[in-house]
Amino acid sequence: AADDAAGLSISEKMRGQIRGLAQAQRNTQDGVSLVQTAEGALNTVHSMLQRVRELAVQYKNGTLSSTNQSAI
Repeated sequence: AADDAAGLSISEKMRGQIRGLAQAQRNTQDGVSLVQTAEGALNTVHSMLQRVRELAVQYKNGTLSSTNQSAI
């Protein structure tokens, strides 16, 4: 009977560790998803800033019509 109790204790401890590792894996996946979402947002902002720079250069170079300059 003592062997069964010891085995049960070890088994329960291992199950607890498995549950903890499974939760850690889910948390890691959530973190990766968060970083991917942030990366997408940063890429969008980067593209917008590049476009702003392009328009600013065009504005300064005089390559835009006065109508387009007014729109900026």
